[in-house]
Amino acid sequence: MEFSDPEQPLPSGDEPEEFEEEETSQVNLEEVNQECIQADSVRLSQCGVGRVDATEARISDSGAGQVFAESAAVRDSAVGYLQAQSVYLDGGGAGMVVAQSATLNNSRNGFVISREVHGNQVNSVILLATKVDGPVETLVDQRGLILIGVVAGAVIGTVFSLFRLLKRR
Repeated sequence: MEFSDPEQPLPSGDEPEEFEEEETSQVNLEEVNQECIQADSVRLSQCGVGRVDATEARISDSGAGQVFAESAAVRDSAVGYLQAQSVYLDGGGAGMVVAQSATLNNSRNGFVISREVHGNQVNSVILLATKVDGPVETLVDQRGLILIGVVAGAVIGTVFSLFRLLKRR
């Protein structure tokens, strides 16, 4: 039975049957907007996705809110939060990258936390990595982050001390 208007309720007696969710092994999408995708392998091209959960994710010319994968390759795309064992990011950027190994080429990123970072023209606001291979441009590096913490601690300590002195009077 077909319905021309998907917003119309089903006639009585035609309620959809309960169904079990099948696990999808591979998803290939092009020019689609989707809220959530969960599969072993995900390939997106010119898509908008809220969340991707996959073993392998390949994203090109797309936007994604969150990507969780073992291996993620992102080309000319924007990702809000990217978490994977292995990340390859070429063009575009990510708000936050958390990875064991990250290869970043010509991308702009907010926060990058990784054991190893490779690539050329790595641009990020904050980069925390044990090993970096390639030219990096950051606003705050590990030493700068420690300095910010020390200064913030001193300022907060001074403010609390002043409040205590004023409260005693």
